[in-house]
Amino acid sequence: MATPTYDLIDSVTLTSSASSVTFSSITQDYRDLVLVINSPSGAGAYASRFNSDSGSNYNKVWMQGTGSATASQSSSNTTNLSDSINTVQMGIFQIMDYSATDKHKTVLARTDNTTASAPFTGALAMAGRWASTSAVTSWQIYHTGGAMPIGTTVYLYGIAG
Repeated sequence: MATPTYDLIDSVTLTSSASSVTFSSITQDYRDLVLVINSPSGAGAYASRFNSDSGSNYNKVWMQGTGSATASQSSSNTTNLSDSINTVQMGIFQIMDYSATDKHKTVLARTDNTTASAPFTGALAMAGRWASTSAVTSWQIYHTGGAMPIGTTVYLYGIAG
């Protein structure tokens, strides 16, 4: 079996602050998609939407640990898949079988929970579902409380299957 590889589909580096980044007209040539976001500072919470769907079609469960404390929560019928952390510097979001039209889409995410004064204080893992059988053709990642700072990079990768 061949080893899956990450192929860079597109990338954005913000030269001015922005409320969101959207990858449109996503090729359907891969099995999975991976989005990696790096922020130069604990910029705030991020959320995802697919195909401009802002309806109550997203469900998630998340867990967080800091080494001394834990938390978890679930949400259903929400309008996005958010990371539920207020200070993200790095996040990885993966959609499996994004081009399949016979099932809902599953999303896994891992983000850090850092601040300038307390780096690497925790981590979050999230599993989510987009309740749609549509192929993912656009992916928006956006800041839930303001703007992504200058220097934020967002990479979209395809994983061959």
